[in-house]
Amino acid sequence: MDAINPAQDKTIEEEQFYFDCKKQMINQIEFEACISRPGTFEVKNLNNNITYTHDENPSEFEFRDYNKDGNSDLILEYLTNTPGTEELLLFNSDNNTFVKVEDFIKFPLSLKIRDTDYYFSYHKSGCADNNWDSDLFKIVDYKAIRIGNIRGIGCGNEQENGIYINNVNGDKVEQVKFIKRDEGYWDGKWDFMLDYWSRNYKNFK
Repeated sequence: MDAINPAQDKTIEEEQFYFDCKKQMINQIEFEACISRPGTFEVKNLNNNITYTHDENPSEFEFRDYNKDGNSDLILEYLTNTPGTEELLLFNSDNNTFVKVEDFIKFPLSLKIRDTDYYFSYHKSGCADNNWDSDLFKIVDYKAIRIGNIRGIGCGNEQENGIYINNVNGDKVEQVKFIKRDEGYWDGKWDFMLDYWSRNYKNFK
């Protein structure tokens, strides 16, 4: 029986361990991110030094400049009952590492408002998507902070059908506007959200 070469055996284990890896050049450094089973999501630099680890593996991930600062960030996607559930790892160009944004997972299907530091999200809130929410938020010191909310009610039981626009400060939610609308699914809500948040984000602090 042939002796097992430890180096060769390690290579086989690593090939089985990492099954989805992607590389990206950022700030003149090549990074490689990998999903592993079992184990952790890891990001390494060109020198094979681990720059970030994540205990829970995503179902998919991508390098993308989320905050439009010129450097690629990492978006980790998860399979849940809420579409667009993601974690965000922002690239820190000062030390060439990735930093997880706290509470970002609470803001699914989020979009950046053009030429601002504000973002808004969307998620279903029941009744076959006739009830829904859109949250306005900022990212401050690697933490996502909710500052505004639009709640759409299309099959109201406890609330009248319509659009409820709220100012948010921590746990305090204060209604600032109500727009009455008919019962049922509203296919123009994405245009409404983008237009409203783009024109009014400065009113929320």
